[in-house]
Amino acid sequence: MARPREFDMNQALDAALNTFWTQGYEATSMTDLMEATGLHKGSLYKAFEDKHDLFMKSLTRYLDNAWTMSQATLTEAQKPLDGLRAWLGGAAQLCSKQPIQRGCMAMNTAVELGPHDGEIANLLRSHHARVSELLVKTIERGQRAGEIRSDLSADQIAKSCFIFTAGLVSTSKVLGDTIDFEEMVATQLQCITPQKD
Repeated sequence: MARPREFDMNQALDAALNTFWTQGYEATSMTDLMEATGLHKGSLYKAFEDKHDLFMKSLTRYLDNAWTMSQATLTEAQKPLDGLRAWLGGAAQLCSKQPIQRGCMAMNTAVELGPHDGEIANLLRSHHARVSELLVKTIERGQRAGEIRSDLSADQIAKSCFIFTAGLVSTSKVLGDTIDFEEMVATQLQCITPQKD
């Protein structure tokens, strides 16, 4: 009979996730991961194939959490525009409330590993696709309600919002002290709502 694991897998993944998020993939060593998780190398290699496998599982956990929050934010709001405002505001909070400015783990990974790691790129594309579909549906509801401009397609507006948040969290790593994130969100919302004559 196999011995049960003597550690909590989710706690280990969260510890690894935070280490990768702060330092990046290449700069994180197995020693860093052992210190962060409190596990010996043997325990890590029994639970995960290698550093890349641990990173993939950590990134998947990060993306799944982001998806759950996005889904709740966009679907549970009373009005579509309220949901979109809260979703964009979440990106602003991510930028302004981090003790260490580390941006978004997904965007960091896209820059560091996306161009040459097919497995990572596919995982990020899948996440982008499901969030984009959710955004499009929310925007379409907002257009039908007259809350969101209809002279642009829902797909165009969704892409604009996604790229806006990606740029916001990426630049916050360096320019965080010089950007008013709430003002930026207000400007983005102004761009996607009907203009008064």
